[in-house]
Amino acid sequence: MIETRDRPDARWNRIVFTVVVLIGAAGATAGVLAFTSPPAPPAAQPAPVLAPFTDTGPDTFTDRAEIPSLPPATLAIPGVGLNVGLAGQGRDDSGYLVIPEPSKAARYTGSATVCAAKGSTLVAGHVNFPDGSMAPMASLARVTKGMPLYVSDQTGVTCRYKIIGLESLAKTSLPAETFATDGPPLLRIVTCDLTSSFVPVAEHTQFANIIVATAIPWP
Repeated sequence: MIETRDRPDARWNRIVFTVVVLIGAAGATAGVLAFTSPPAPPAAQPAPVLAPFTDTGPDTFTDRAEIPSLPPATLAIPGVGLNVGLAGQGRDDSGYLVIPEPSKAARYTGSATVCAAKGSTLVAGHVNFPDGSMAPMASLARVTKGMPLYVSDQTGVTCRYKIIGLESLAKTSLPAETFATDGPPLLRIVTCDLTSSFVPVAEHTQFANIIVATAIPWP
């Protein structure tokens, strides 16, 4: 891995994508998604309040959900003002997923493709900028159940999803299906949880938790 002290502009460029796999009849059973950048600076403004929800119960978002016109490779959640470009990124030999600077997000190329008919699509991005100000992905904490999410592929085809879950998870306890390339189509959006504490994860002190929003294709 390239040392960040030799490349000041690279401090936000990588997250570790080490998958701890227990092989058995069920396949992968656990995974780790941990940022390897130096600890993020204190937030320059209050972190958005996280109100977790699951796929049970009624939707709380009832506004219109018309499909917007998006540039190719874009993620948008109009309900919280989130709009970021996506860069397809794989892992290097050390298991690190290269991530763009905080104004964008990365789609892990080892997951299902955007608008896929099966499997889990994984998108991850930084929650704040180096100066501590909120990055676009920080607004993920404010999504509500039933809120529409839109994502476009490289050709500009836009797909509509419905957000059905929001949770804060330890970076060492991601469900195995986060990395599935088969099964029901799901979209998972991940960023750090600014309200969690700093702890050692993957040999780096960092936010202990991540926020994970789960979405399904629009019914």
